[in-house]
Amino acid sequence: MRAGADRTGGHGPRDEGRQKPARRRTRHDCHDETCSLTSGVGRTGKQVCCLLVDVGGRGSRNWQPALNPGSHRPLHKSTAAQMMQTRDSKRAGPRPSATLDALGNDLLIRCASYLDVDGLAQLGRTSKRFGIPQDGQQRSLVNEAAHQRFRQSATDEENKCLPKYGDESDIGLYRALDSLRQPLRFDVLAGKGFGPQENPASVTCISRGGFSTAKSGHVMRGGRHFVEVKITGSPLNSRLGVIRPVSLTTGNDLDADWEGRVLPLTVTSGWKPAVALKLRSQRTPKWGDSNVHCCAYHCYTGDCHWTNWDNVSERQGTWQGSERQEGSGTIGLLLDLDKGTLSVFKNGRRLGVMKERLGGEYCWFVAVSSVCMVIKRSSPK
Repeated sequence: MRAGADRTGGHGPRDEGRQKPARRRTRHDCHDETCSLTSGVGRTGKQVCCLLVDVGGRGSRNWQPALNPGSHRPLHKSTAAQMMQTRDSKRAGPRPSATLDALGNDLLIRCASYLDVDGLAQLGRTSKRFGIPQDGQQRSLVNEAAHQRFRQSATDEENKCLPKYGDESDIGLYRALDSLRQPLRFDVLAGKGFGPQENPASVTCISRGGFSTAKSGHVMRGGRHFVEVKITGSPLNSRLGVIRPVSLTTGNDLDADWEGRVLPLTVTSGWKPAVALKLRSQRTPKWGDSNVHCCAYHCYTGDCHWTNWDNVSERQGTWQGSERQEGSGTIGLLLDLDKGTLSVFKNGRRLGVMKERLGGEYCWFVAVSSVCMVIKRSSPK
């Protein structure tokens, strides 16, 4: 038996009082060769991190900070967490936002300019980098792309048709340009006299009696706009003209309020006052100062009919060049918002200026009460 050892294999008297050193076990192996926090080499020959060690022996799970290499002080928790985060970021690679930041604004704008107006709007809603102006930028990247597309593609005539509102975004203006270039169509049908709409550019009235109104959703705000309406069948009581961009049915019941006769030209405070109040309540500063809220050419009489939805609803049959439209034919209307006039063409021949003092926003509309088909198409004048 060796000196200094008892029969049980324990240590002799000279080792009494010496505490058995704690077993230091790492929580995980580190595969990063750049890691400087090492406590030696593990059983597999790999470096092991010493951020946390088990000081209570096998299975105790009494984890405490390891010693800082080169000192006897434990690592601060924030330091350890920062080192772990740095290592994880190296493994994860660069963030997508960091990749975008590495690209110049000019390149990003050029990429965004390949999108249509809906794509630009979606990109601006989903990406902060594209949708919010950065420091020193007048516009967001998507608005700058829309601004450049509008400036490069809009003609002089289109620029006159689309004066920019003060609170309007460049994407909103670019959307208006896209709408201006689309074929005109009847987007809203109000009344019970229309048959199934097989083509958005045409409507068919299949019943006699109560009026029904079809309105275009395209809003005209400036410049010159021309439309031709081809009428087949009987033009009796057909009216063609312009109306403010209002809803004819929101808050207005077809039976209780309109009484089955949707004809906005006859609405005043004295005739259908409830409807008149709801139409006037939709007024915005974009209507301008003009009180001509609805104006139309009466095919059967050739009269000019207009209203302010308050105290005026007039039929003027004395405008110079007035002629009636008998039977099928084509009626053209030219809205010149630069001059504030509405002119009438009959079968390609100019009759004259029907109404003056128009201004602000308008949409095209037709109101019919007899069996006929109305086809709308536009061409430049």
